[in-house]
Amino acid sequence: MDKQSSALDISVFTEIYAFMRQLIFQDLDTNLEDLKLTKMDVLIVLIVATHEGITMTELANQVGTSKVQISRWIADLEKRYIVKRQNNAANRRIVNVFTTAEGKALFKQKEEQVKEKLKGTLSVLSEQDYETIRHHLADALAVLYKYKSLKD
Repeated sequence: MDKQSSALDISVFTEIYAFMRQLIFQDLDTNLEDLKLTKMDVLIVLIVATHEGITMTELANQVGTSKVQISRWIADLEKRYIVKRQNNAANRRIVNVFTTAEGKALFKQKEEQVKEKLKGTLSVLSEQDYETIRHHLADALAVLYKYKSLKD
C-alpha cells in the first residue's frame, strides 16, 4: 500500500455523497409514486437530460451498474415515453439515449424542485460561504474529471 492510499480518509467522500444525495433526492419523492418512478428512474432521467445522446455504456458507468441492468431500466422508461434509444449513425453498435418531450418535461419539473430545495437550504449561508462551497465543489469536480480522463 502506498503512502497516499494508506492515508486516504474515505469519510469525506461518503459524507459528501450522503449529504448531496439527501439534498437532491429528499423532496423528489413528491409525485414519484404518482408517476410510478423510482429514485433510480429519476436519476437516469436527470443524467440523460443533462447529457443528451449519452451512450448506454457511459450511462451504465455513471449510474454504477451493468449494461444489462441499465438496458432494463431504459426499456421501462421507453415504455413510459420518457426516454428513447437510437443507434449511433457513425457506429451502429453504439446506442445513444435521449429524453422525449415527456422526459424533458419531467426533467424540468425535477430540476425546479432541486433548485428550490437548494435555494432554501443554502439561503442560510452568507454569500461568501456559498461562493466558498461552489468554488471548492467546482475544483473537486475538475480534479475528479481529470482523474476520469487519466483512468480512461
